[in-house]
Amino acid sequence: MAPDKPRDGFFVPQVKWGPFTVIVASTITVLVSIAILSLGGVLGTDTGFDTSVTSPTGYYIGFLSGAGAVILLQLTRSPLWPITLALLSGIAIIWISYLVAVDVGNGTAEVMGVPVAIITATVLSGTFAVTALSFSAVLYQQPVNTLGFVKIYGLKPYAFAVGMWLMALIILMFWIAALNWLKLDFLLPPDTAQQVMDKAGGNLIATLILVGIVGPIAEEIFFRGFVLPGLMKRFGVTQSLLFSSLLFGIFHFDPGAIVPTFILGLALGWVYLKTGALWPAIFAHGLHNSLAIMLAKYATEI
Repeated sequence: MAPDKPRDGFFVPQVKWGPFTVIVASTITVLVSIAILSLGGVLGTDTGFDTSVTSPTGYYIGFLSGAGAVILLQLTRSPLWPITLALLSGIAIIWISYLVAVDVGNGTAEVMGVPVAIITATVLSGTFAVTALSFSAVLYQQPVNTLGFVKIYGLKPYAFAVGMWLMALIILMFWIAALNWLKLDFLLPPDTAQQVMDKAGGNLIATLILVGIVGPIAEEIFFRGFVLPGLMKRFGVTQSLLFSSLLFGIFHFDPGAIVPTFILGLALGWVYLKTGALWPAIFAHGLHNSLAIMLAKYATEI
């Protein structure tokens, strides 16, 4: 089943959920992520590793966030079991990772050479996809192709995605130049790629799997496959594209990352609307992240 294509030339998937469901799902995703991060971090601290979460504060925040997510799921008659299972599984995965991890120095935990910080980030990325699939497939009983997983032929859609990505990079360069000229350093984009490489201990393969494959797939399922068409049940193409991209930026939490991520979200959303499939957007998103990682790894060696 391919999405419908209205007169204006945009592919608009016909979905059963709307803006209210998007708001509920986004709120639940935030609460679940906070619960996993807090409880997983404090369990890591209890097992002897250095984390940014302290005890007992981490337990309080984690339990309150988890309880808030469950209560909201119940009040809105949302899919309780898959999201609750994802919440408990995420906490268990991080806890077990810390239990079997070894200290490679300075309280850094690794499991078979993979830092627990990378495992944690992977789990958090997965919450986006789980939420989108829970609402679309379980609550509304929609097939996965409603989220944009439709067949696509030829290389033209991917070339178009790369072109839009390059355009977003050009706009981002002008944005950074303007910030430097205005001396607004606090709004400069953070060097996320280098931060991820530092956490990965230089493990390029593990980092590329997380940042270049898992992250883009999970985020595109949620923001382009779920949020964007859900908003279009109530708003037009332009407003939905702007709102979904803004949400994409806000979810990265760093003030300096909001505008760059918003710009990237606009490009990826446009690619999705013009091609009707998630694959080109996932490809461009993965290309963006992978290139950033490769530059962080090798730029200083050139």
